[in-house]
Amino acid sequence: MLLTARWFSTLFCFLALVTGVMIPSSFASGPANNIHFLSITDVHFDPFISCYQAPVRPCPLIKKLQQTPAAQWPAILAKYDISAPQYRQDTNYPLLKSALGAASQAAQKEQAQFVMVLGDFLGHDYRRYYKQYALDKSSAGYRAFVRKTMVFLTSEFMRAFPGIDAYAVVGNNDSYRGDYVSEPHGAFFSDTAHLWAGLVKDKNNRAALLREFPTGGYYSVDIPHYPALRLIVLNTVLFSYKAKGKNIHQAANTELGWLHEQLAEARKRRQHVLIAMHIPPGIDVYATLQFRLLRLIELWKTEYTERFEAELKQFAPEISGIFAGHLHTDWFQILTLSNANRVPVTGTPSISPLFGNNPGFKIYTYSFTSHQIDNVETFYYPLSKKRWGLEYTFNRVYPLGCNNCPILKGMDALQQTGRLADSYKYYYAVSTTSQPITNQWKPYYWCATRTVNAANYRKCLAAI
Repeated sequence: MLLTARWFSTLFCFLALVTGVMIPSSFASGPANNIHFLSITDVHFDPFISCYQAPVRPCPLIKKLQQTPAAQWPAILAKYDISAPQYRQDTNYPLLKSALGAASQAAQKEQAQFVMVLGDFLGHDYRRYYKQYALDKSSAGYRAFVRKTMVFLTSEFMRAFPGIDAYAVVGNNDSYRGDYVSEPHGAFFSDTAHLWAGLVKDKNNRAALLREFPTGGYYSVDIPHYPALRLIVLNTVLFSYKAKGKNIHQAANTELGWLHEQLAEARKRRQHVLIAMHIPPGIDVYATLQFRLLRLIELWKTEYTERFEAELKQFAPEISGIFAGHLHTDWFQILTLSNANRVPVTGTPSISPLFGNNPGFKIYTYSFTSHQIDNVETFYYPLSKKRWGLEYTFNRVYPLGCNNCPILKGMDALQQTGRLADSYKYYYAVSTTSQPITNQWKPYYWCATRTVNAANYRKCLAAI
């Protein structure tokens, strides 16, 4: 059942109260040579972790959360969800608070103009754990719990970034029905549009989100104070080969048609474009390596990858960068569209340490001189040290040798062997050796830095 207008009005007031501010700060009042923005992704908040050792069912914590308004969740979680974060688990409340606190400080220090939240708010197997620890198998009960979780998480992001816009992306775990399940024009997209509108301070951008998002979980905005820069937020869950739901193929094609219109409008208005998404195009190297016969697993269905590449090729001069989550790692890729046009694709590591990585987030520098990303800082949280810090700065590890150079120049310096290859492998899992890249870098992960579609990936493998 869709939420009522009165419920949304109450929700919006609640979010305003918990953040204490709904008026955008003016970090920048006019043009500058560059701006900073922050990306954070794959929070995968899991309130069920503290239930693992609970002797009784239903789990007392989950029962309390079910019975309590989302506004009171922080106090309950602070009392009952107190264990230290651990590798191979999703994000508990202490890690969530720690990550958002560190990201908030970094954003303030760097005067970040906006935040990209690149998807997967909910923990893995959220529905299964809900049934197990709430002893509730009803769809209505699960939907209500997801709704409360999303309200809680949105309010936490608003607390962390009270004066700047945060643009949220749909992840494959973000659904009322389960992993990779989407309902175009459905309840989740409608509810979430009104919820995430509270993250957007600019009234025109808020209106754009409310107008566009319910269709299929995507929208576009012009960056406040910088009208020559547009952010296009895609729902790439629709493009995944795992996508489920009614009319998914039609919804994916509708989104790609909408993307074409957005890029054409940006060209008409002489804007440059940043594209945010959860699931990137390309080869799922981790999944592919699980098969002995090396059956290539693509992250998107081939037809959508080809159409996406065709759109990018047509509008390459306008596109300054593509930003993704999903892989839980720190990776990059050069998308070659022609001899003259190439686009950097960069991944942000997850907050969740489920796959053995340390949590992390990034701050990007966008140059109005080159109209490109010219630096990236990655911050991380080694669980053993329990302290956030700067892990590395891109243009110090991959020296550009010039000012205002795009990070593509540093990406070009990466080779199959040598110091930079060793650095890439180490930073990939955020200063851990928890991923197969450690011993399967060449050719599998190396080829993924240079190719997107399966045909070119196979050619790269054969050439090494």
